[in-house]
Amino acid sequence: MLIRFMTIKIWDPHFHIWDVSDKTKSGHDSKQLFAPNDEPVYSWREYEQDCDQAGVAFSHIGGAFVEAVSVCHTQLSGVPFSDACLAETSWVSSQLGQSGKEYVMVSSAPLEDPNIGHILGKLAEDAKVCGIRQILNNKPSWPRNERLGNLLDNRRWKEGYGELEKNKLSFDFQLNPHQFAAAAKLIQKYPGTTAIIDHLGSPTLNDLKENAEQYWDGLRVLAENERTFIKISMLAYIDPEWDQNPLIKETVEKVLEIFGKDRCFFASNFPVEIKKGWNAQRLFGAFVELAEECCSPDELENLFAHNARKAYLMS
Repeated sequence: MLIRFMTIKIWDPHFHIWDVSDKTKSGHDSKQLFAPNDEPVYSWREYEQDCDQAGVAFSHIGGAFVEAVSVCHTQLSGVPFSDACLAETSWVSSQLGQSGKEYVMVSSAPLEDPNIGHILGKLAEDAKVCGIRQILNNKPSWPRNERLGNLLDNRRWKEGYGELEKNKLSFDFQLNPHQFAAAAKLIQKYPGTTAIIDHLGSPTLNDLKENAEQYWDGLRVLAENERTFIKISMLAYIDPEWDQNPLIKETVEKVLEIFGKDRCFFASNFPVEIKKGWNAQRLFGAFVELAEECCSPDELENLFAHNARKAYLMS
């Protein structure tokens, strides 16, 4: 393994911290978010301690916090929900400001809100905020989208997406494969907005087998825009023991080919993956094994740090 002969820097482009305590001011929701290790606060300290468990072959240098509010407060809309988005950003910023490592934030905002221009402007006042995520998965639907429906079909939401570039914000797409075509049209309409596809596009095993044509055709269209990147992450969503499944390795190698090795990057998705049995040592070691046969040492290092920093406008 290459890992035996090099120290790999990790700039982790997808992790969460949250506070689900009774009197939280973080905007988080204990009805939707779990308490890691039965502790209501998963702070920057716990996150960094978890990353340090990767071992001496890796050196964690920072990353991009990704919002968790867009799974929370399933019945809230309007000012109460946008206030929760602003509260999360404020709390996370105060947390990450205590670390000496290099962090940015991907906040959340309801792009369908008529006041979205103002909301984005308020979020962008924090220098750490570089992007927005609003979970879009519909059918199967993630919590808020049972009520909101397919936001990619929502005219007001698409107009809100058009406001991102004015605030120099990227957008993280967490969506299902059947939504790829609609997302690609929106990305093509606003080519100045950097688009980042989360978690390989959230495929299930069924998407990679019975519906493989839809998945791969959609992914190729998404990759056509040179400012579209993709995260290799949340693989336990596909298969809890994905390191034992040859299809996952084949999928990752094909994604690297379609997007190019300079527009892909590994991400932890902590603390979610830890709850599923994937601590840092197991996770990052398995990532290396996924890519070492098709990547040079420099390309492998880029997948762990440089590519993500480029996507989030840090280098």
